Amino acid sequence: MRNFMHTRGLLAVLGLAMSIAQAAELRTWMSRKGGTIEAELGSLTAGEVVLITKEAKEIKIKVEDLSLADRQHLVEFGGADPSIITSGEPGFPEKDVRIDAATIKKLTDKMDFGDDSQLEFDLVESAHFLVASAGKIRGQDTAETAERLWHGMAFQHMNFRKDWGDKRMLILLVEDRKVYKALGDWYTGFLAKAGDADAARRTKAIWDKAGSNQIGLPAATISKYNLQPSAVLFNITDISNFTKPLSSFPTHSIASAVLGKQMSGVSSFGAEGFFAIVTGHAYFKEISLTKKTETHLLDVTGTGADEISSKQGFQDGTSWAKTLRPLVRKGKVKVELEPMLKWTNADLNPERLVLIYSFACYMETDAKRLCSFAKMIRRIESSNQIPPADEIAKIFDFPTVAELEADWKKFIVEGDFK
Repeated sequence: MRNFMHTRGLLAVLGLAMSIAQAAELRTWMSRKGGTIEAELGSLTAGEVVLITKEAKEIKIKVEDLSLADRQHLVEFGGADPSIITSGEPGFPEKDVRIDAATIKKLTDKMDFGDDSQLEFDLVESAHFLVASAGKIRGQDTAETAERLWHGMAFQHMNFRKDWGDKRMLILLVEDRKVYKALGDWYTGFLAKAGDADAARRTKAIWDKAGSNQIGLPAATISKYNLQPSAVLFNITDISNFTKPLSSFPTHSIASAVLGKQMSGVSSFGAEGFFAIVTGHAYFKEISLTKKTETHLLDVTGTGADEISSKQGFQDGTSWAKTLRPLVRKGKVKVELEPMLKWTNADLNPERLVLIYSFACYMETDAKRLCSFAKMIRRIESSNQIPPADEIAKIFDFPTVAELEADWKKFIVEGDFK
């Protein structure tokens, strides 16, 4: 018994030492409005943190002005009271961040794909994205949308900035019809050469119908422009949705790609739970930031990838909560986590899609639950798999799945589900 107690005490001391060391290490701290500073944690008092820069200058900041990710860091490694992250409203840092227009620059170089002279794109560069456009479309507004969504992730998730690294994510805006066709021919050939004939067939089937897609990039392009391995592609037939920041459809698609990148250790988009979490998050960001949704999900089936269906919720996003609420109250829609995690695009109907959206709202509209959502994403990062329903319940501080489902149902029927 003495040996056990001695070991436990030693581990506690070592754990404390590690926490202090991690809290004191040089890191990037960020405010809600997007300001950043590289510094070590000096001290933490009630409501105020002292940061020490590399030049040994002391900076005093109110804890409430720090990002949620920084406050999570203070709790886990600085011994702060958990109330600093669970009190108050999370708000929408995507709207609060100040984007300096000078950081979004039009480049003189053009981007090309392969040897096809038609596949040439104008370029706009921001801190974390490269926007390539073809046709009557400019990339600045989409770059700002992407940076705002990037900031929202960095504000909420401790590991996001570090995991993202120094690579940019490519966003392709294609309004020119000849270029879009040529890009489709190139990409189906690219997939076929990579040995993925099924993906090539599916891509060819939906290419003209899809408003947006995520595509893999050739190694040479990734290396030349220092890019993430996949890009967000927009098939633009109406430029009006791309003429101001945080427009509906671009917000949905980029939010999906950015969260998906953070969960990229998961083997595929078809992994159980991945679809529900990423899709719900994308609709949540689209509706909460733009007050509507214009996004339909395409599904491709059939032996020849020749059956295409469109999935959507009830009318538009403004009606989703008020339509789902009575269906849940009357028991016509069951609030169940485990079945929802198994759903794919093929399983969707309006009720199921809106239920997926309601779970994202449940996780991300309350500061305490948002902190648990961030922990769940970190769990996915470290394990490369979506936790089963009973683990998700425990992450959200519920002993059982049934208790989590009861709280989620209460949120839909009686809470702030909008």
